[in-house]
Amino acid sequence: MIKLVVTDVDDTLLGSNHKVSEKNREIIEKCRNNDIKVILASGRPDFGMMKIVNDLKLDSYENYLLSFNGAKISNLKTGELIYEKFLSADRIKFLIDKALENNCDILTYQNNRVITNSNNEYARIESELVGAELIISENIKEEIKEGAAKVIILKNPEEATIIKDKLSFELGEEYEVAMSKPFFIEINDKGISKGVSLDALCKKLGLTNENVMALGDGLNDLSMIEFSGLGVAVGNANDKLKEAANFISKTNDEDGFAYAVEKFIFDKKK
Repeated sequence: MIKLVVTDVDDTLLGSNHKVSEKNREIIEKCRNNDIKVILASGRPDFGMMKIVNDLKLDSYENYLLSFNGAKISNLKTGELIYEKFLSADRIKFLIDKALENNCDILTYQNNRVITNSNNEYARIESELVGAELIISENIKEEIKEGAAKVIILKNPEEATIIKDKLSFELGEEYEVAMSKPFFIEINDKGISKGVSLDALCKKLGLTNENVMALGDGLNDLSMIEFSGLGVAVGNANDKLKEAANFISKTNDEDGFAYAVEKFIFDKKK
């Protein structure tokens, strides 16, 4: 029986207008009324999801948040930190050097702000998505005073996959390298992924992967799609994710989240 519906945020739960549709809202409320947790699992920082959490009242019951691609798990109702694994300031500076060596821009987070090395469109996209102040500094390493959950290397979609594969080869023994958008190469500490963090949460709750339905669109969702008893790719998902999924739903702009949840959870109860 499904007890957790775990969903990516951007391009999965949210439409292209960056909003939650009325149909998706209706299904989320129906889940809550049937004692099924709807959990957000995103590459976004935790502070970049709180507006959605509050809007959907996901913190009104015992519920959880998986942020930074799984580098942090927190209890939304109590504020308890369940798990956290951040990159040190020195490792962030090393990754800044790697990005610049590959002619890429980069961003990370400091004190709930987005920090980047140049005034680029991709950093502006991230700042707007998470609702955080954007700090632009050519001497970005001087801005790094504390650890952070991840960095995002920024490159145009035509070249990003090539850079991602190169960095995976060079850094793969010590870091997790994944793409969340065609222009976002996200780097976490080794062993961090949405799937690993979801497994840890299930163990804490006394559940198994068979109790989990996961929905996503990007390659950083692959681990949780593969982990879950029921992995769903929305219709606009990456082709590799679609191949791994148990089911391909409608697109995010066609309420693909609601369509899949209704089909596999609530239709069975009729």
